[in-house]
Amino acid sequence: MPNWCSNNLVIRGSVETLSQLKPVLEAGEGLLEAIKPIGEWQYGDAVEAWGTKWDVSTEGLQFTDNGDGTAEIEGYFDSAWSPPVEAFAQLAEDWDSCYIELKYFEPGMAFVGEWNSEGLNDEYEIDTDDIGGLPEHIREEWNIEDWFDTDEDEE
Repeated sequence: MPNWCSNNLVIRGSVETLSQLKPVLEAGEGLLEAIKPIGEWQYGDAVEAWGTKWDVSTEGLQFTDNGDGTAEIEGYFDSAWSPPVEAFAQLAEDWDSCYIELKYFEPGMAFVGEWNSEGLNDEYEIDTDDIGGLPEHIREEWNIEDWFDTDEDEE
């Protein structure tokens, strides 16, 4: 049984481009295979291609047509052990006109991070004795203090 990594995803681009993923979103699964196909699943191939062990469910993702020629895919999903950064890096190469943002948190292994198609790739190990050492926006995004039951005011 894996540790689950929570992921928040935003993809912004043209309706024409993002619509390519609409059937996968409607099917509820197979997002990573649609982005970077590996064919028959093998552990090593999956980790190398996607950055995670298994494909992800799309049930928490929503496609929105903004009515102006642009669209968004936004929401959340869980991945096994680690975030699928490699898959979204491939998507960013394939769809260089799109903006892609992935924020992730894996409490079991105590790491958190954020990646985007504009070059951001920050990952932090969580020191449960010094939660305040993490950037504030990351602590707030994932409610880090609540996860690790810390009280920053105690000393």
